[in-house]
Amino acid sequence: MHEANANRRQLRILVVDDNRDAADMLSALLELNGHQTATAHNGLDAVVAATRARYDAVVLDLSMPHMDGFEAAALLRQLEPAPLLIACSAQDDAESRRRTADLGFSAHLVKPVPIDAVEAALTSTHRPSRSGMTQEVSHPDELGQ
Repeated sequence: MHEANANRRQLRILVVDDNRDAADMLSALLELNGHQTATAHNGLDAVVAATRARYDAVVLDLSMPHMDGFEAAALLRQLEPAPLLIACSAQDDAESRRRTADLGFSAHLVKPVPIDAVEAALTSTHRPSRSGMTQEVSHPDELGQ
């Protein structure tokens, strides 16, 4: 692991993309950076996974079968604590960006996304806490999990 990565917090991240190769590759890169990851390949599976295990962040494609990323995000935002949501999609139109902002996504990244951009989104964004105030994403042990 590079020295710069050694100073980053390890996060539990769910990578969701219907393109299995893309999900697996991003997951592997995040693991090389010291994070714990899991993958899902549609929004429905993402919601099920996030109700079974707590994730600090969900990197979510927007166009998927069974349940798209917008629908999944609306359900994921209801979890306590809600995970940080990062859109990672080819959709870069104004309407998609408005919808991700309205749904509480902390970042809207456009594919192909360099791993450094994903890491920046994971470390420089905030998420709502139970009190409604924002807090930095913390290591699972710091959140009592």
